[in-house]
Amino acid sequence: QVPQYRTELELGAVCGSAALKKKVRQITAGTRMARPRRLVGGVAPAFLAVASALQPALRVRTPALASCRSRPAVARADAVTALRAGGGDDDTTAAARGYDCAVIGAGPAGSVVAWLLAEREGLRVALVDANLDKPWPNNYGVWEAEWHALSESLPELELRGCVDATWPRTDCFFGGSWGAPPDERTTLQRAYCRVDRATLKERLRRRAADAGVVEVRENLEIGPGGDWCANVVDGVAHDAAGTTLHLQSGSSLRCTVVVDCTGAESRLTTRRGPDVGAPIPPPGFQVAYGVECLVRDLGPYADDAMLLFDYRTDHLPAAEQRAPPTFLYAMPLGTDGGGPRRVFFEETSLVARPAVTLAECERRLKLRLAHLGIDVVEVCADEPPELCYIPMGGPRPDPRQRVVAFGAAAALVHPATGYQLCRALAAAPHLSGALGRALRQSPDPDRAARAAYAAVWSRQASLQREFALFGGEFLMTLDAEALRGWFAGFFALDEEVWGGFLAGWRGLPGNHHHESRAARLLFGLSLVPKLPPPVTLKLASFILEYSLKHGGALMRSLTPFFGDGAYFSEDAAPPGSPRQVGDAAVKAEIRARVGF
Repeated sequence: QVPQYRTELELGAVCGSAALKKKVRQITAGTRMARPRRLVGGVAPAFLAVASALQPALRVRTPALASCRSRPAVARADAVTALRAGGGDDDTTAAARGYDCAVIGAGPAGSVVAWLLAEREGLRVALVDANLDKPWPNNYGVWEAEWHALSESLPELELRGCVDATWPRTDCFFGGSWGAPPDERTTLQRAYCRVDRATLKERLRRRAADAGVVEVRENLEIGPGGDWCANVVDGVAHDAAGTTLHLQSGSSLRCTVVVDCTGAESRLTTRRGPDVGAPIPPPGFQVAYGVECLVRDLGPYADDAMLLFDYRTDHLPAAEQRAPPTFLYAMPLGTDGGGPRRVFFEETSLVARPAVTLAECERRLKLRLAHLGIDVVEVCADEPPELCYIPMGGPRPDPRQRVVAFGAAAALVHPATGYQLCRALAAAPHLSGALGRALRQSPDPDRAARAAYAAVWSRQASLQREFALFGGEFLMTLDAEALRGWFAGFFALDEEVWGGFLAGWRGLPGNHHHESRAARLLFGLSLVPKLPPPVTLKLASFILEYSLKHGGALMRSLTPFFGDGAYFSEDAAPPGSPRQVGDAAVKAEIRARVGF
């Protein structure tokens, strides 16, 4: 077998079988080699190792021919030792090494997957992101029950210590229609938390570093004319043995598997087309404008309750109350020495197509606060405005492709709510475990990618998503008045039932009420009697409309008579080029505001 030497080869000029054989003789001269076992076609392991490395068109440097493609899987401690052997390298040197997995994108999803792949699976991992040292910009609100469940499945992270605010109850306002007075408050006796994103990021980075994850502060090479608004990237070259990533600095990174955690509209990931000719609805968009500020008074809102929804529209002119709806979301953060109260306010469009603009959300927030008599003393300079853009729904990644998508890139965002953080943390061990097992069994990157997609998007998860996808599409048809009636009925269900729908992922509390066809059917039948009759009629009409337009997806999620769908069916046709770029107008608006 080939020993683990670290000879470097300049691979641009080698071509032809004679030259290849000569290079093999040069490399193996003077090394002690066991009698080579014959493989397919009589090729010896040493020859196969060098042949897989020779990529003349790519012109890459291969520092270690004895990669995981030519040796057995090693224990985690040995893998970490091997990674640290080159400790102290700069990013360019680190990028030149070979890795089992390269995770692109260091948000929460990418960070947790990189750590798990190294810590639990013993793989050599690179985490690639030019913004590794920048803080995560978004506020992450989570249900306490979900966060505590995740702390049990990810005990190493001590997630209960990654919370900077907790409210014992959650308030909603759905009054102003269906016989409810405008000031009627719906109180949910369920605790809500704000994630301390700085602490979570620091813990993930520390655990990842301890496990041997190498940070590469670079971006992939961007193709001509490409930018964030178009999601155009270049610089990914696949071959039979793995992938070469070309970075903007001109250096390259070699890996067996690429994990794409760059967001819902990544151009690294291709999307699955329609099943059996039924068109998949394009994504809707959640857009929100939020500010953290100091106020003298909270108006109708309680200090000790998180505000999940205020869907009232009495602050708007009558002509605007039928416009695409938005709601207020608020996190009271206490007082500083008895002075003004600190609070995070966010005006949110739950899901719309086309998207509600940030400027409109900002305008409505100012109108609402003024109408409620909430005087903003000061906008907190230490927290920039939150500019939220979340694509929801749309097609899932094509499971036949080489790139493994995860997080929002893998369509993990809940199609009807926009929640994603807890879903990604719950799914991450399944993804990392599948990749680890596949790479230990075989160095085939395509087989590993297929196993990863099957672990995340199981048959059960796929059918559950189809039901939630219908829910998101239905919500887009409702105005504010209908939404008030819908959510008043929804939250009249048992807490574990509505909580399970909002989570919508295996391993999270209440999901057993939604993970089987029978459970979803029972959920729907339980909800209908709690809705105002006009909303029920809208629902019945939309079920027919949706089924005619999108085939049997909804019925498939509820009954076994329409099959399981074609997501994992074998198809020899290669994945097509991704065309989805989202709502370019809102993304251009964000870019103009933040200056990149």
